Amino acid sequence: MQASAARVPVRCLFAALILAIAGIYFWLATYGTWSLAGNELRGEAFDSLAKHLLTLDVSVDYEAIDWEGLTIGSRTVMYFGPFPALLRIVPNLLFPSMYGLWSRSSCLLAALLSVAAAIAIGRAVLTTDGRALDGRRWINLITVAVGFGLGTPVVYLVSCGRIYHESILWGLCGSLWGLYFIVRLLNRQIRTLPGLSGLAVSFGVALLSRVTFAIPIALALAFLFMRSLAEKFQVGTAKAGHAKAVLLLVLAVSPAVVGGAFQLWYTYARFGSILDITNINTYVRRTEIGGTFNLRRIPSALRNYFGLTAGSLSQRPPFFQVARVQYANDALFLEWKEETLSLSLGSTWLVLGAALGVLALLRRPRSAPVIVLVLLFAVQALLISTYYLVTQRFAAEFLPLLMLLFAAYLGASTTPTRPARFFEGLLLVLALWSAAATVVSTLQWNQAINDDVPLDYKILLTRLLDREGSVPRCRGTLVRLADLEPIAEQASFARMRKNATWNGVPLVMDRTYYPSALGMHANGSVTYVIPAGAVAFCAVAGLPDRSVSCLGGSVIFELRDQNERVLYRSRTIRSGEESESVFADLRGVDRLSLLVTDAGDGINCDHGSWGLPVFLIEPAAVSSQ
Repeated sequence: MQASAARVPVRCLFAALILAIAGIYFWLATYGTWSLAGNELRGEAFDSLAKHLLTLDVSVDYEAIDWEGLTIGSRTVMYFGPFPALLRIVPNLLFPSMYGLWSRSSCLLAALLSVAAAIAIGRAVLTTDGRALDGRRWINLITVAVGFGLGTPVVYLVSCGRIYHESILWGLCGSLWGLYFIVRLLNRQIRTLPGLSGLAVSFGVALLSRVTFAIPIALALAFLFMRSLAEKFQVGTAKAGHAKAVLLLVLAVSPAVVGGAFQLWYTYARFGSILDITNINTYVRRTEIGGTFNLRRIPSALRNYFGLTAGSLSQRPPFFQVARVQYANDALFLEWKEETLSLSLGSTWLVLGAALGVLALLRRPRSAPVIVLVLLFAVQALLISTYYLVTQRFAAEFLPLLMLLFAAYLGASTTPTRPARFFEGLLLVLALWSAAATVVSTLQWNQAINDDVPLDYKILLTRLLDREGSVPRCRGTLVRLADLEPIAEQASFARMRKNATWNGVPLVMDRTYYPSALGMHANGSVTYVIPAGAVAFCAVAGLPDRSVSCLGGSVIFELRDQNERVLYRSRTIRSGEESESVFADLRGVDRLSLLVTDAGDGINCDHGSWGLPVFLIEPAAVSSQ
C-alpha cells in the first residue's frame, strides 16, 4: 500500500511532464499564437489531393503545390506520401472552411503520437519481467519522455508545419508504433492477433506517409506473421481449427495488405508503373550526381548527422545553433545546402543509450532476434545516408533504429548495479542537455534561416535570442536612413527593403539583430540627400546569417558621393563571413549613394544588407578610430 501511494506523486509528476511537452509542441506548432488554423507552405496540396482522391484521381491542383509538384503529361502530382491527404478527407467534408488549414493540427498530432509511442516502447521494455515501475524504472521512463519529447528532431519537425515535415512526422509515428508492437510481440507481452493487427496498421501509416519508414516494419511483419503461422502448425498441435487460425492471422495483417495495395495503385496512377518512378525527382538529374542513392555519400552523411562541428556552437547565448552541412565531395550531392544539428549534440542521450544497447546485445545470450531486428532498421538508416540531400528533417530517419537500440539498453539495465545507476543518472542529465540544445537550435533555425514562418514570429524570436545591434563609432544625434526616402534607386534583381532583408525578413548578422536596416540585393544602389548638419555615416555591412543556406554569396559594399568619389569600399564579404563596420566622413558631401555589387561573380545569393545605417548630426560625436 505504501509503495502504491509513493508512486502517486511520481505519476502526477510524469503526467505534468507530458502536459508540459504537449504545451511546448502546441506553442511551437502555432508560432506562439495558440491557433491551430493557419496556412503553411504547400499545406493546401494535401487538401487538394484529398479532394481529388474522392474521384480516384491522384492529381493535385498546381496552384496548391506550385514548383514542388511533378508534371506527368497534362497532370500535376506530388511525390509526398498520401496519408496526410487521407486524414483530411472527412474533416474537409465536415468543416469546409478549414480547407488548407489542417497542417498545424496534423503535425502536432503526429508529433504527440510519436512521443507517446516512444514512451510506450520504454514502458514495455521496463516491465518485460512483469514488475511494476519502481523508482529506477520511473527515472528511465522520464528520461525517454524528456529526451524523445524535447531532445530529438521531432521538435524541429513540429516547429514548422510545412509540407516537407508533415509526411515525415506521420512516417515516424507509424514506424515507432510498429516498433512498439514488434517489441511486445517478441516479448510475448501481447496476444498474437491484436499485436499483428496493431503492427499492420502501423505499417500502413508508415508506408502511406514515407516509404523508407515502412521498409523495416514490412520485413518484421513478414517474419512475425510467418512465426505465428508456424506455431499454429507445429508438431503436436491439433489440426482442428487450423483453417480458422490461418484466416484470423490473415485478417489481422489485412490493414497492411490494404495499405500496400493502395500504395501500389497510387504509384501506378501517378507514374504509369509501380517500378519505373524516374519522374519522382524535381530538383536534379540523378545521373549528374551519381544517382538517387550512392554509397560514397555515407561518410559525409554520417559526419553531418552524427559528427560534432564548431558551427553548431556559439560563444554567445543561446550557444546552440544548426550548422550548414559540409560534404567531402559536393559533386555527389544536391547543390542546395541546408542545415543539421548533430544527433550527438541534440540527442546525446539517445546516441549514448544506443551505444550501450549495442554493447548489451553483444553480451546477452539469445539476443539474435533483436540483432536481426536492428539490422532491418539499419537498412532505413543506410538508405537515408546514401541519399543526395542531407538535412535536419531527414535526421528523423535514424530515430527508429536509435530507439530500438536504446530499448535494448533499457531491457538489459533492470538489475540495480552501480554502473546501471550511474548511467541512469547520466542519461537523464543528457536528456535535459539534449532538450536545451534541440529547442534552442530549433528556435534559432526558425528565427535566422527558415522563411516559412510568420514574420511576427521571426521578430519575436529575434528579440528573444539575439542582441540588438549598434554602431559605436557614431554616438550622438542620429538620423536613420530607414526613416528617410531615397531620391534615386537602381536594382537589377530586387528593390531595397527597409528594416528587413531584401526578401522581407528581420536582419540578423553575426547573431545580432538590426531592427533598423536596409536590405538590398546585388547589383543595386540607393541615393540619399545628406541631412543638414550631418558629418558622418555609420553602419554594419554584411550578408544575413541565413545566407549560409544559399551558395556563392559574395558582395562588395561601397559609399559614393555626388561626384562618384568612393568614400568607402568593403572587402569581398561572402556567405557565412563576419560583417564589417562602416564609417565615412561626410563633410563636404551633399548626396550619398549606397551600392551593393556582385564582386564580379554573378548576383546569385548576393543578399547585401546594411545594419543600422545612420547619419551622425553632432560633430562632437565623430570618431575615426
